[in-house]
Amino acid sequence: MTGSLQAWDRHIYAFVALSETPAMAGPLAGLTVGVKDIIDVAGLPTRNGSAACETAPPADRDAVIVQRLRAAGARIVGKTTTTEFAFTDPMPCRNPHDLTRSPGGSSSGSGAAVGAGILDIALGTQTAGSLIRPAAYCGAVGFKPSAGLLPLNGVTPLARSFDTVGIIARDVPLARRALEAMSPSAPKAEPGEWAAICGLWETDAEVRSDWLQAMNEARQALAALTPHLASRDLPADVDKVVAAHRTVMCAEAFASHHALLADGKAHLLQPKFRAGLEAGRAVSDAALSEARKVLADARTAFWGAMTGTDLILTLPVPEGAPLLDGTTGFQDWLTPWTVFGGPLICLPWGVDGLFRPRSVMLAAPPGEDLLLLSVAARLERRAPKIPLPHLPKS
Repeated sequence: MTGSLQAWDRHIYAFVALSETPAMAGPLAGLTVGVKDIIDVAGLPTRNGSAACETAPPADRDAVIVQRLRAAGARIVGKTTTTEFAFTDPMPCRNPHDLTRSPGGSSSGSGAAVGAGILDIALGTQTAGSLIRPAAYCGAVGFKPSAGLLPLNGVTPLARSFDTVGIIARDVPLARRALEAMSPSAPKAEPGEWAAICGLWETDAEVRSDWLQAMNEARQALAALTPHLASRDLPADVDKVVAAHRTVMCAEAFASHHALLADGKAHLLQPKFRAGLEAGRAVSDAALSEARKVLADARTAFWGAMTGTDLILTLPVPEGAPLLDGTTGFQDWLTPWTVFGGPLICLPWGVDGLFRPRSVMLAAPPGEDLLLLSVAARLERRAPKIPLPHLPKS
């Protein structure tokens, strides 16, 4: 695995540091794990993808979630590439399916390494769309648990109202095993009868026809698993939610990292992150309170409209990975899901006309993580496969 990892990493830049710590016995023994470089790993510095943290000392201890993975026998391979402080400035990381394309952000290296087949599991985080998007673009399973299910001790904050640790994995059973190792209190009982809907947000985003085809194929597969499946548009004002989310995110980022603007390190920051901090500085208490109310009202209204619905089948993004054009991909469809707090899982679903991985997504109300994982595992068995990418020759 190490030789393959190093051979791949010369092309995709998925790692910023490697770990030599041995694995222990346990239910995850033999599985390799990468850890996003905003999450502490004992003996390795947490540099947060930032030149401002270049001289950070090695972490004294693992983040709680890393401790739990180690205790379960997983082998921590190293730290994976992140955008600066998990914001939106792209890093050198590349998509293993097409080196001219982005892996997505901010959990870039985690998505790229699992997508390349050189890790079994990788930890990422999501504050807007930062975990599901790289998983979807790189042809991996991405699982964002319910907000608050996994502890954030030892994880650098961006916006604590939304920050959620999640899992990128080769398949759904691996994601579930990782969750159970990190959250021993997660329920084990299997779900009973459930109802689902299939739909998209009403936005101006143009959806590629082959991605709509993926959702239609997944809908047919889901219909074979439940007699209770309907189609409808998803009820939310996405633009309003995205705007309010950004207000809160920038304000909370400034609250956590304002010292970077005052201690002579501002010139080391990437432009988008620095602009985000400056925007956060300008948010008044009244504006922050109003934005939080907008999000709380939207969350209540959405789940109220979803009464009687256990699962939602949708698309995480409208098309595949973008070219390396200075962005980390489209996240506006994912931001409302993060705000609404429930678990999400994206499933690879073949490739589109440009040979980019396609992906579909299941969402559930907060607390329904086990139902989501159980149905996703059944749906995954019906999905068209995505071949592992070939290691470039040069």
